[in-house]
Amino acid sequence: MADVIRAEPMPATVRAARFVLTLEVAFGMVGVAFAGATVIASAGAAPVLLLVLFQAAVTALQGWLVSRWPSRRKRVRWGAVAVEVVSAAARLAIVAIDGDLGWASVLPRVLFPLAVVIPLLTPPAGRWFDR
Repeated sequence: MADVIRAEPMPATVRAARFVLTLEVAFGMVGVAFAGATVIASAGAAPVLLLVLFQAAVTALQGWLVSRWPSRRKRVRWGAVAVEVVSAAARLAIVAIDGDLGWASVLPRVLFPLAVVIPLLTPPAGRWFDR
């Protein structure tokens, strides 16, 4: 008979990061649907279309990362960190272009990405993804 090998359980920090990333995917899909309706209503305005395409790409990449999470590969961990940092930076750049750099507009845009990046940078996450 085959021997049973127990796998190391996922640390709470990694589980929390995966949960927040899953929430981001869900909210991103809703946001893309509403923004897509806005593009249709505005007869395909180019700036709005570019924002919708960016959000759709980020949401698709986040969804792919969540689906690859159980593989425990280092590139999944660092890919999630990279996607979150780039998406937060892009959202902050959009706010800066609009000229509304206040705590009320900045905090919601960086809260979810920080809730993913910080747990993934902890030593237990590094050990779990390193196998």
